[in-house]
Amino acid sequence: MKTGFLKSTLKFMVMALVASTIFVSCNKDDDPDPDPIIVLDGLYLKVDGATDADLISNVKMKATRNEVLQEERSSLVEIYMALEANSAGFNIVHVAGASKKVYGPAADFALVAAEALDVEEPKEGLWKGGYEESTAMFTVPEDGLYHIMLDTELGKMAIAKVVWGLIGGATPGGWSDNTAMAATFNKDKMDFVVENVTMLENEYKFRYSNGWKIILDTELDLGDGKKGVKVNTNLGGSLTALVPGGDNIVNAEYAIYKFTMTWEKGVGISVVQLKTGEAEPLPEYPENLYMIGASIGGWDWAANGIQMIPVHSNPHLFWRIVWIESGVADAGVKFAPGMEWVGDFGVTGDATDGVWAKGGSNLPDIAASGYYMVVVNLLTETIEVNAPKVYGIGDAFGTWDAAQAAAMFTVDNTAKLITSPAFVAAAELRIHVAAATLTNDDGNAVDWWQAEFVVLAGQIEYRGTGNDQARYTTTLGQTVALDFVNGTGTFQ
Repeated sequence: MKTGFLKSTLKFMVMALVASTIFVSCNKDDDPDPDPIIVLDGLYLKVDGATDADLISNVKMKATRNEVLQEERSSLVEIYMALEANSAGFNIVHVAGASKKVYGPAADFALVAAEALDVEEPKEGLWKGGYEESTAMFTVPEDGLYHIMLDTELGKMAIAKVVWGLIGGATPGGWSDNTAMAATFNKDKMDFVVENVTMLENEYKFRYSNGWKIILDTELDLGDGKKGVKVNTNLGGSLTALVPGGDNIVNAEYAIYKFTMTWEKGVGISVVQLKTGEAEPLPEYPENLYMIGASIGGWDWAANGIQMIPVHSNPHLFWRIVWIESGVADAGVKFAPGMEWVGDFGVTGDATDGVWAKGGSNLPDIAASGYYMVVVNLLTETIEVNAPKVYGIGDAFGTWDAAQAAAMFTVDNTAKLITSPAFVAAAELRIHVAAATLTNDDGNAVDWWQAEFVVLAGQIEYRGTGNDQARYTTTLGQTVALDFVNGTGTFQ
């Protein structure tokens, strides 16, 4: 009996040992070693203590546009990242296959002094310089969202503090000042928000820290006379597809809005525009209108802004005869109800017989330099640019009928003068202009006196919306030559 028991016991133990061996072996096969994390080739921003898993999911830098050409440049990369003040900082890591190189700031990397900033660069803090292979880290002095960019061909990089805002003809600050968006710091997700913004039916963009671009280089030859590498600090295109340096976004309805611009780590930037109320009714037409542009002198309102002439009893109409120069750099003309980039507008599409539809683009370069009659009709929403038609009227010209060929002035663009025919009598001088779009609210031509002007003491004086003007008495056989560049009239 004992012998049988021992045999049975030994047999059970052997079977248990085999089963245990098989079980352990199966466990090992079912629980293999985890796969290594694969980091694709590229440039990454790596904060202190980050793992390879952090790199692949959140912080790969992406190619962006060179603002000079508004075309993507493969060696120019960027990323937006929320960074903590005075932390250990971050490095740039270049991954190429199994090789990883770590970069930090070169000796020349430093804060750009306010007085050294280009007028179009952001103003909340901008650091520039080189980068080099080093474990030394880039740091920032305060919590916030930052824009980090570098160009591998140039070996240059920059970091800019980001405070998003709205800008454009639709916004309260026009194209002059940002409507700032406030944010609370968070390392993973930040919302920049502004509420109760009254937006006009016009165009706008998003830009940060009151800047349009960051200049990394001014000398790199790109061909066709273009030089340099610059990074956009504005976003356009559309609310659903934001593009660095993209086209202006159109606000289609005059109303009150809330804007929420969200940056999320590993996701990017998105925007929500929410209508929250109706805006106060606008005046039907502005009291004044001004024009500006490189084609008529420059883009500085204080130095180059030109007031247009209102048409009497027709608040939707403004006109002006101006000298437009062809072929200038940054050619174009725009319009605004004040001497500022608020509520400004231009044209859209192509002209028909010199008449454009009102829109957001600059009036394009003119074919030939010379005097032009510019008419803005806010009722029909058109802008006309044609050769000026100036007429005399009254006894001095022998007719009281408007726009008569015999009383039409001659345009001499070589001398920059518009000269009357000889006066047929010694009488009061009266002059008016005419144009296809100088029409009242019934679509008929305005009365001649509603677009009248005279010459007094050698100066061109416009009637505008005022009363009947003082008069100059002509001399039989003389003419008057009008210089609209200097606003003078000379009898001869």
